[in-house]
Amino acid sequence: MNRRSFHSLALCVVAAGALTGSSGCASSPEAGATVASMDTFGVELAKVKDSIDDTVQALETVVGTEAGDLRVHFAAYSKSLAALDRQAKVVRKRAEEMRAMGDEFFKEWEAPEDVSPERRAALNASYTRIEEDTTLAKEQFTPFLQALKDIESYLELDLSLTGIHSMGELTQKAKDNGAKVKTSIDAALLQLNSVGGMLSTK
Repeated sequence: MNRRSFHSLALCVVAAGALTGSSGCASSPEAGATVASMDTFGVELAKVKDSIDDTVQALETVVGTEAGDLRVHFAAYSKSLAALDRQAKVVRKRAEEMRAMGDEFFKEWEAPEDVSPERRAALNASYTRIEEDTTLAKEQFTPFLQALKDIESYLELDLSLTGIHSMGELTQKAKDNGAKVKTSIDAALLQLNSVGGMLSTK
């Protein structure tokens, strides 16, 4: 891998894998700002996990509710789902900000003597894992969110105990997909923290 490709890799792979990610990199004069953006991205990504938990919990409440409480619990579910959708969009925005930083991310590492071959290899390995984990999270998140929205649409038409019970398979699938997304996010966060630690101890 040449130096320019190595410098570009960090932000490209993180942005590419963000739940609704995109491709391409540009440059910016502030490498420090990019590091801060990476930290913020990690925080926002962690918030997606919290939103997943909130939405799945709200869904479980709907599934286990009594007939008289259906509308109240369904409203809470719809509210949680909307919050999850908004948080996913925040993650996309943060990823785009990071991508815009581009090649300057490793400005302070350009001179060969500034970073050992071992550190460079460790960073490269972490970026590869971030790419894999965030790409997987994106692939898992799309059907997960769609299943939650399908449930919402169905219940808008048939908000009854019969309607809820008829969606058992879809509900379980959504819960299983949510758990998979969280696992992939955890793996990506672990690598983001690892990279942050290596950069801060240059």
